[in-house]
Amino acid sequence: MKIFQPLFACLFLLSLLTACGSAVTTEPPVLTPPAISMDITGDLCPSVEVKAGTQIAWTNRDNEDRILWIERKDESGNIMDTGGTDLLQPEVTFTITLTDPGVYTYYCSKDRQAFGTITVTP
Repeated sequence: MKIFQPLFACLFLLSLLTACGSAVTTEPPVLTPPAISMDITGDLCPSVEVKAGTQIAWTNRDNEDRILWIERKDESGNIMDTGGTDLLQPEVTFTITLTDPGVYTYYCSKDRQAFGTITVTP
């Protein structure tokens, strides 16, 4: 069974990214209501509360590359969902729509020291 665990993990991550509808673009974000837009500057990763199905768009307003990585953990601290982008260049926007209620942590610095939370409500 342990042989299949990496395969299941890869398939899960692929389905998460596909189901969440994430995208990275240099074009101004075209938001589909309900939606919110947030800027990342310095080590500021604002926390936010949204209803399930709300599109969230982050734009890197710094002059250096950033990441935007999202994780959701269960009560035991095990990662349940993960996804995002490991390269968010200046003035580039990343969008995602989260449909599962819960608390997600997102990181917006390469060293993962800067982070915020997304609380998704039903």
